Amino acid sequence: MRPGLLPEYSNLLLTLYRLAQQCPVHQFQDAALTLLKTCLAFDSSMWGTATMLDGGIDIHSIHLHNSSPAMLEAYEKVKHCDTAAVQVTAQPTMTIGFRVEDFPGEHNAAFRQFLHDFGHVNMLITSDIHPGTRFVQWVSLYRAELAARCLQPEIDLLACLAPHLMQALAINRLVHLDRLSHDTVRAKWSVAIADLRGVLYHADERFKALVFAAWRTDDPQHLPPALLKQLVSQQDLPHVAAGGVIVQGQRDQGLLFLKARASETVDTLSEREFLVAKLIAHGLTQKQVATQLNRSPETIRSQIKAIFNKLDINNVALLGALLAVRE
Repeated sequence: MRPGLLPEYSNLLLTLYRLAQQCPVHQFQDAALTLLKTCLAFDSSMWGTATMLDGGIDIHSIHLHNSSPAMLEAYEKVKHCDTAAVQVTAQPTMTIGFRVEDFPGEHNAAFRQFLHDFGHVNMLITSDIHPGTRFVQWVSLYRAELAARCLQPEIDLLACLAPHLMQALAINRLVHLDRLSHDTVRAKWSVAIADLRGVLYHADERFKALVFAAWRTDDPQHLPPALLKQLVSQQDLPHVAAGGVIVQGQRDQGLLFLKARASETVDTLSEREFLVAKLIAHGLTQKQVATQLNRSPETIRSQIKAIFNKLDINNVALLGALLAVRE
């Protein structure tokens, strides 16, 4: 890199890592790619994770920038012709430029048509692959103009930036994960990030110890299948419990952001009891709770008594800290 470009490169990296800390997880990849365009031109992009199989790339999670799901549907029909994916994953880390002419012959006609149809006639691809599992993280940048070929200095620049893009994405996800645990109860929870196939991208050792024991698995790279099935069976992640362990979280950008802890007495409250307890803890009177929930004062009074008995307390002031663990 020329000395005169070092300040610009440094400022770009500082901005990238600042975005990682500040952007919501659903905005970060678009923000990072928009930043990348200031030094490397492209029209659209894919940024994702996958496993390389003999029959082609098996996508786990993907972020599309200036593209559409229709492109992915079309790609599934021609991915067996995608020798670019094979070449770029031939080594643990690699960055390569391609153009549509790199796929000659009648057997590649459908793939060339796909590249033209979706503006991929020139492309830069960078990847990082685990040699054992064949699990790959990659970023593809596409140019629609036939004359906009990818030059070697651009390939070199993307190769330098790629580790920072992937590390910044990991930081952004961990920041998002950290925000899932409320400050007052953070020590109670352990955390993890997984994709919808169950591949763990990050997991505290305590998360593994809790979850793997409760759902009986010894595969350190994946969520237990029984737990994964529960987590992906509903659009809104459920409150999952087994073996004295609670798992909660949220789904975002094709990933599961999870937190786990050991069960506590507050978990014995029913959903209705928990709601009543929250309203009481927030300062509502029994009469106000009854009105808001359309229940009789006697019913609410009885539920509060049951709540206090289950939690073994006799003072509403103690409710807040106990309830915070479950939220």
